[in-house]
Amino acid sequence: MKATKLEVIGVVFAKIMPRKDDTFADIGCGSGAVSEFFAPYVKKVYAVDIDEKAVFETKKKLENYNAEVFLMDGLEFLKNYDYSIVFFGGTKKIEDMLEVAVKKARKIVANAARIEVAVKIFNKMKSSGLKSEILVVNIWKSYELAGGTAFKPLNPVFVVVGCSSE
Repeated sequence: MKATKLEVIGVVFAKIMPRKDDTFADIGCGSGAVSEFFAPYVKKVYAVDIDEKAVFETKKKLENYNAEVFLMDGLEFLKNYDYSIVFFGGTKKIEDMLEVAVKKARKIVANAARIEVAVKIFNKMKSSGLKSEILVVNIWKSYELAGGTAFKPLNPVFVVVGCSSE
């Protein structure tokens, strides 16, 4: 299970700018890194995944926060719960989930590894009336090499942001 890199979470956080009264839904929570980062800044966190190991790991990370972790399908969660912000860490069934999320959330962010998926998400957000943008986040981390400093790249991440006109 790959965790969203802290640097990418920082960009997501800056684009979302959560408020203390927000309810944050992390769909495809994976390792729980995004949920854990957002938990101190919002009223409540919902972390959702279909992977038992992900749910187990996330429950441990969120035990000291106002959070609920669900082993369930993201689409079912989105239909049955209330939230003001949605973060999609995974993109399986993303178009169906966006259909539901755009009706409830004031801000939606999805991370994608492939440009085709990012464009599909962007177009869906735009056609739903959200103010939308795509960011490409490239992170290079330093490491020691022959007594000096070199850099190695991490895989780029496409961050798709959609906001209702508040």
